[in-house]
Amino acid sequence: MRLHQLFACVLGLSLPFGTLAQTVTDSLVATPVSAALPAPAPIKRRTYAPGGYGPSALLNRGHFGLKVGPSLTSAPIGKDGVSPSIAKQKIDFHLGAMYRYRFTKFVIQPEVLYQVKGGTYQKLQIASTERITTENNFNYISLPIMLGYIPIEGLTLQAGPEFSWAISTPNGPKANRDLGIALGIHYDFLDNLDKFSLNIRYVYGVTKIPETANSTLQNRALQVSAVYNFYKK
Repeated sequence: MRLHQLFACVLGLSLPFGTLAQTVTDSLVATPVSAALPAPAPIKRRTYAPGGYGPSALLNRGHFGLKVGPSLTSAPIGKDGVSPSIAKQKIDFHLGAMYRYRFTKFVIQPEVLYQVKGGTYQKLQIASTERITTENNFNYISLPIMLGYIPIEGLTLQAGPEFSWAISTPNGPKANRDLGIALGIHYDFLDNLDKFSLNIRYVYGVTKIPETANSTLQNRALQVSAVYNFYKK
């Protein structure tokens, strides 16, 4: 075979491979690149108070809670009047809901409560040394608005007004509204009990409620509450 015939054969065999390689290259270039996947949403980081841990130490967050407990109530007679009654204490109860929002070391905690106040009265019988005991069932819907300061993690000092509206009941108060000043402490448990809190509060009533034509009374209440917190996950 002559040299020019051999060159023609090699050139004829190489043309199909060149065409195939160009086709593959063109297809790769023409294939559109798939759109980039969207970036994942940023993870919200939880900010804890310095030295604190657990859900109660989270800053700039709020949560709801339920509270219930006993109350030691009384309604002493005002010093500006005379009454045949002797005020005594009795154990009542309170229950309701709250919303607690923490900033840094400060907390605001409005609540809605149903509670019974009033204590009891004792009166001396005429021509007798025995006393008649009368229970005062003063039923109220109350709205405390508590402001708090956290000196150490887990403990909150609280103070604020408590606005109350009387519910019509037998032997109820002779005034529809009551205003009290509340002082107390709030303690948040940790670890396995981190959904629970303990609240101790004293409410000093400033509204003078008519007791007789010549006397008035004012509500007093010492409350101990167990709180269940609905923390956000």
